[in-house]
Amino acid sequence: MHGKHSIKFVPRLKMTKQILFTPSAEKDLILAKNFYAKVDPMLGEYCADSLMLDIERLRFFAGVHAKVFGQYRMIARTFPFSIYYQLPNENDILIVAVLDSRINPKTMAQRLG
Repeated sequence: MHGKHSIKFVPRLKMTKQILFTPSAEKDLILAKNFYAKVDPMLGEYCADSLMLDIERLRFFAGVHAKVFGQYRMIARTFPFSIYYQLPNENDILIVAVLDSRINPKTMAQRLG
């Protein structure tokens, strides 16, 4: 070994933000899962897991997304969905909707407006 190496430990950030769902957002997740489950039950599970992982990422990135229809919008990574959310206070993330990005924009605006 050449020279001394020092390792610096950085304390982990505490994930204090709580993720909350409106009843309609919960229904959106179930509809997304059921849609893909018609193709294959495992695909439905994968869709739901993937969307929940995207939502969990909001603990770190909430508030950096552009606002669309008055809500923050995060584009899901794997499936064609947009996750709309609000930041009602510094501790909470409120998931308002999880919508298929392929739906009519007028329908989306009515749902979010």
